[in-house]
This record gives sequence, structure tokens and C-alpha cells, in this order.
Amino acid sequence: ELVVHDLNKAAAAALLDRGARWADSPKQVAQACEVVLSSLPSPLAAKDVVYGDKGLMAGWKRGDIYVDMSTNSPEIIRQIARDASARGVTVLDAPVTGGTEGAEKGTLVIIVGGDRACSEKMQGILTAMGKKIIHAGDVGAGNVAKLVNNIISLTANAIMAEAFVLGVKAGVDPQTLWEVASSGTANNWDLQRYPRFTFKGDFEPGFRLSLACKDVGLAVQLGREYGVPMTVAAAAEQSFLNAQAAGLGDKSVYSIIQRLESLAGVEVRSKA
Repeated sequence: ELVVHDLNKAAAAALLDRGARWADSPKQVAQACEVVLSSLPSPLAAKDVVYGDKGLMAGWKRGDIYVDMSTNSPEIIRQIARDASARGVTVLDAPVTGGTEGAEKGTLVIIVGGDRACSEKMQGILTAMGKKIIHAGDVGAGNVAKLVNNIISLTANAIMAEAFVLGVKAGVDPQTLWEVASSGTANNWDLQRYPRFTFKGDFEPGFRLSLACKDVGLAVQLGREYGVPMTVAAAAEQSFLNAQAAGLGDKSVYSIIQRLESLAGVEVRSKA
């Protein structure tokens, strides 16, 4: 049986139509289920779902398993794991990568932190959503690995926006710029999506820019905690924050280019 809860009940409509049962709170989900999965937009939301009024902590039972699939602060998920352990509950962090396409097709990469035996026990559930499950280490390691992945991809996204705006401002067609970059050492996952989204001016959210701000911010914070300079990531964070301040937070991550376009007075669009 699948039991679901969301602050926006309409978001669960498709699941409810297919037989899922609605719960009025995270507490009710925990009371009804032995395994609870969550995917939340921020560390504050994750803490509220666990510790808040009618949160998971109030409904958990000894032997339950909690899998948080959010991109979260490693320290927050470790704290949740410690507190849950005192109640006999095992916690895994299992953030994902692969974008909205991967979520829709069930081809996500899922990065698990926590007890390996518990992780293996969850394989049947996780493989329903992902094509590859990677065990990263102890609880929290999943999010460390996910943040490393995201600072690579998001800093690349920020510099790609600058590079394409520069190239177009200097008089080169964006399709030509893309052909050069995608044929050489600059090729990457997000670059392959430029023709489908950026060049067509399609900035409807899949992965929202506000979430990019959050993820890069978490990575910079993690660097501070471990004494690792995050010079490039911090610069990318400011670029995303600048775009968010310009009202682009609810658009896709690729909309960072719109802020630069407005400053440079050009648009990076395909003529085709």
C-alpha cells in the first residue's frame, strides 16, 4: 500500500487516482508505513517534516526505515539519523541525479548514505526509480557526493551562460558556438540540453533556479565546515543569487542566462 502526503494535495492527485491513500500529516504516514521516503526542497523543510508538529518523529515505530531523497545538508541528515536511531529507526540519505527526465523515466542515479545492509534491503524500492544505485558510505555521505556532483554541474552551467552570451555579443551564431563546444573539451550534460531549452527560450521549470541557489549554497557551506576554499563555487552562487534576485527563481536553472542577456543586451536563441 502506498500512503502519500504533500503540503499541496493536488500534487498527489495522480497517485491518489491510481489507488494511493492520503495521509493528513507526516505523522500519519509514519504511523501507517514501515518505510517512509521523502523528497523535499530545503533543509528547513526536511527538519520540519521530521521534527515539526505532527512530524515523522511523532509517528515512527521501532524497526521503521526512513529514506530522505532530498539534496540536504549532510549534518542535518546525520542529526536526524542520530535522533531516529534512539527510537529504533534507521535513516538513509539517498539524493538523486539525472534531472526531471530521469525521474519521469525511472532512470535516476541514486546515491545512498547509511547502513549498507539497510541500503541493500531497499534495493527493490530504489530500483523502481533509478537505473543505478551507488552506496557512498555512512549516513550523510550520499549528500556529500550529491553536492560534489551539483557544484560541478552548476558551476559549469553558470560559466556556460557567460560564455554563450559573450560569444553572441561578439557576433557568432549560438548554434555555431554550440557545435564547437559540444564537439570538443567543453562538452557536458547540460550543454547537450541547450538546443532544446535555452536556444528556444524555454525556461519552464524542471529543476528550478532557486534550488540551484540552495544546492550551491550548501556546497559552499560544506566547504566552510571542512576548511576547503570554494572560490569558484562561491562565485557561481553569487551568479545564481543575482538571477534569483532578478525574479528568475521559479524558472529553470537555465534561466540564469536571461539575467546575463539583460545585462549584455543580447539573446542566445537559435534562428532555426
